Parts: sequence; structure tokens; C-alpha cells
Amino acid sequence: MVLQTDYDQYLARKTACLIRENFAQRGVTNLLVIKWGGKWKRTLGHIKPLNKDKEYGSLIEINKLLQDPDVPEFVLDYVLMHELTHYFQGFGSNHEKKGTHPHRGGLVDKELERLGWKEIMEKSDKWLKESWCKILVKNQLSPYRKRRKSRILKKMLKWFG
Repeated sequence: MVLQTDYDQYLARKTACLIRENFAQRGVTNLLVIKWGGKWKRTLGHIKPLNKDKEYGSLIEINKLLQDPDVPEFVLDYVLMHELTHYFQGFGSNHEKKGTHPHRGGLVDKELERLGWKEIMEKSDKWLKESWCKILVKNQLSPYRKRRKSRILKKMLKWFG
């Protein structure tokens, strides 16, 4: 059995290594916390400020399902690089913002390609399309979205129910 602390240390070491190899010239300019998040169906990772003051720090959370032994390491690397790219482009951090929206115009993908990650990005996308549902099912999560009742339908049910 792998202890959670081992996964936490692994994530921290992997992140530090990726920063050294890909973003050394930019530097971490505020507290950067990286940790495992929830077991999300559709979100592989996200970044946000630790608090309203972006100067203080940034939090990157990575989907805990990526700890599954059937998930290739290159997928975790890709997700970490994606979130680190957001960090260094000023989204969820105190770095200068490189645009108005992190995904508009392929901002992240273009930066990953510039850094030489195009092949890993494509390989990860392919693996996720082919295998993510299997990981969800293995971890007792339905790969299907829950249908939400609209507000109008809820009100109607409340009035007439």
C-alpha cells in the first residue's frame, strides 16, 4: 500500500523538477502550493489564488484519480505542465497576465508546444479519450453526467408537487 504522504512527496518533487526543467528563467514569485484534490470526473487539475491577495500564494490541485496505477506518468506530467503554464501566464498567480482568458486562442497549448510538449500533450489527450472512462468506472464513478433539473422545472415541481 502506498501512503498518502508518499504521493504528496512524489507530487511535490515532480512539480519542482518540471519547474526547473521548463520554467527556470521565470521563477516562482509567490507561495506555490500543489496538492491532490478530489476525485473529479471532468477536471484533471485547476489553479486558483490561495486567497484574494494573489501576491500571497497560488494553489494547484490535481485530480486524485491520477494516482491510479493504470494512469501513465506522462498524463500526470501533462496535467502538471498545463497547470504550471497557467501559473506562469498569470492565471491564479501574481505573474503578469498573458491574456484575458487562459484557454482563449490556444494560449496554454501554444506555450506547451513552444516548450517542446506537443507530443506528450497529444499522447495524453489520446490516452484520456480512450481510457479515462475506464479509470472512472474502476473507481466507482459513473462516466455519465448527471442531468440537472432546470430552475424553472424545480419551481414548477415545488408549486405543483
